[in-house]
Amino acid sequence: MKQYYPDRHCLTTLRLMITAAVIIILSAVRYFIPIEKVVIYTTVGVIAVACIEMFVHLPLFFSSISYTVTRTEVTKSSGVFIKVHQSVRYSSIQYTTIISSPFSQYTGFNFIIFFVYGGQLRLLFLKQSDAKEIIKISGSIDIKGDKYVP
Repeated sequence: MKQYYPDRHCLTTLRLMITAAVIIILSAVRYFIPIEKVVIYTTVGVIAVACIEMFVHLPLFFSSISYTVTRTEVTKSSGVFIKVHQSVRYSSIQYTTIISSPFSQYTGFNFIIFFVYGGQLRLLFLKQSDAKEIIKISGSIDIKGDKYVP
């Protein structure tokens, strides 16, 4: 049995993406809305929501995620307010999808989706090495060298 946790690089990447989105939204509000009071209230509201998301919700969410891998199954535990535990036996996996972004070793955007009878289990924000290790253990895709081989 081995425990895996999300890559912390992803938290930083998501914070940068939220900051960029806030700047774009505030620029659009300032450009398209001529009423100064509306612009000020919108700016305060958008910045408050972004700060709560970046510094409260995302860290709580990332600290709540854990993946437990055994010889026969994988279990995901997550949730900030509502705790969710999902478990999948490797024998019930129909097919697997692996999603990696460019520079995923730096951003932590590596995802594994196990499709099973009637549902799916998503393993999110994994380190690249952890994703490869989980795929090897599950036996759903052969890995040769540094590439996934179906």
